[in-house]
Amino acid sequence: MASEVDARDTLVLVTRPAQAGERLTCELRARGQRALWWPAFDLLAPEQKEPLLATLRHLADFDLAIFVSVQAVRSLAALAAPAAVPSQWPSQTAIAAVGPGTLALAHSLLPGARCVRSIGTHAGGGTGSEALWEVLRSAPALPRSVLIVRAETGREWLGERLREAGCQVETIGVYRRIVHVPSSEQRAALAACRSGGERAASLVTSSEAVAALDRQFAQAPDEKAWLRSGLALCSHPRIAQALRAAGYGDVRECEASASAVIEAIAPRRDAETLSRPAEAL
Repeated sequence: MASEVDARDTLVLVTRPAQAGERLTCELRARGQRALWWPAFDLLAPEQKEPLLATLRHLADFDLAIFVSVQAVRSLAALAAPAAVPSQWPSQTAIAAVGPGTLALAHSLLPGARCVRSIGTHAGGGTGSEALWEVLRSAPALPRSVLIVRAETGREWLGERLREAGCQVETIGVYRRIVHVPSSEQRAALAACRSGGERAASLVTSSEAVAALDRQFAQAPDEKAWLRSGLALCSHPRIAQALRAAGYGDVRECEASASAVIEAIAPRRDAETLSRPAEAL
């Protein structure tokens, strides 16, 4: 059982990319938890946009479009808006998402998306590919044609299940992920925490991020060992499996929210003591 000292002497390494990772880091600090934003990836626009726009021009040919992340929604909206493709979301193309935040953002950013059939995960049934698949497979009929909106790679499991069930599946990579190169300031902050005796708690939000962390610490074996000797927090069993296979010993599952992360690190009575905002690293 973690103690109050454990909570206050733990550095949360937030590997979630983009705005969501920065926001979570700030929320943790506001609750008194020391945190360092260390994105596993930088998210970039696709190099070739015209093939993607060509697919979007035929969006009405799909029975269902699945958004696998908030970033997938943001990237498609940024890609489509200047070309007005589509000017309105086609009424015959339903929208599905792996989490409620992703679905809400699709309704907000995509013209006409609020007016079409939407499919989300059940309350209390979890989020992610598995949870969405359970919803889809329990429906009276599966869609005949599905478009999965994602990064250039990833979410293979969901596509495989749909194909096995007889669906025609196409993927569209609306953003690229490249391994983030930490700045000298980020590395110095991390080294200071390690030398100061703090425990690491790495928050990992994708299976691919496990390998990305290894690449980031390829030339820093001491920091790499320090991370593995600490906690690893993740939001899904498949990520937990990847972390254990990579040598992380203490792996705990939790949502990628400030309250859930703090509760995973320390008992509730200790988490409640983290009321004073932590200083930025």
